[in-house]
Amino acid sequence: MLEEEDVTRAVDRADDKFKLGKFNEAIDQYDAVLKQVPRSFRALHNKGLALFALNKFEESIKCYDRALEVRPGAQRVKLNKAISLNSKRDFNGAKRLLDEIISLAPTNKEALNARALSEFNLGLDAQGIQDLKKAIDIDPSYAMAWNNLGCFYLGLDELEAAIECFDQTLTIDTKNYDAFLLKDMALERREKKAKRA
Repeated sequence: MLEEEDVTRAVDRADDKFKLGKFNEAIDQYDAVLKQVPRSFRALHNKGLALFALNKFEESIKCYDRALEVRPGAQRVKLNKAISLNSKRDFNGAKRLLDEIISLAPTNKEALNARALSEFNLGLDAQGIQDLKKAIDIDPSYAMAWNNLGCFYLGLDELEAAIECFDQTLTIDTKNYDAFLLKDMALERREKKAKRA
C-alpha cells in the first residue's frame, strides 16, 4: 500500500505529464495510483481533466462523479463536471448543476460563464447575456466572458454590440485569434448590411 507522501509524489508526476500535454501517459499514471488508492481525490479529479482534454467527456464525468463521492462538496469538481456536460451537449444537466453551484457561490465567474453557454444552447438568450454581464461585472478582465458575450450578440445579429465585445476581448488578450476571426465576421456582416440598406 502506498504511503500518503508516495501518493502525493505519484500524482505530482502524473500532473507533470498532464502539464506537458501527455494526457494518455498522465491517465496511465493516475490509474496506477487509483489501483493502490481507489479513493484518491486528486487522482480522480485530475484523471477527469485529462480525459476531458482528450474529448472523452462521458469518461471524464465518471471520474468527477467518483471524486464527488470522496468529497461531495467539491465545487471545482462540480464545475468541471458541468463543463463536461456542456461539451457532451447535455445542456439541461449542465444548467441544473451550474444553478446549484451559483446558488452557493453567486460570484463564481466561471460557473456564470458556463451556465451562459448552457442557456444559449437552450434558447435562453436573455438569461445567458445576463450571466455573462454578471461575470464581467465580477471581473472586467475576464476575456472568455467578453468573447462569449460577443458570440451571443453575433448570433443575435446585434453586430455593433458583438464588435464592441470582441474589441474588449482583444484589449485584454491581444493574441485571442478566435476574437480576431469573429470580429472580422461581424465587420463583414455589418458591411453587407450597409450595402443592402
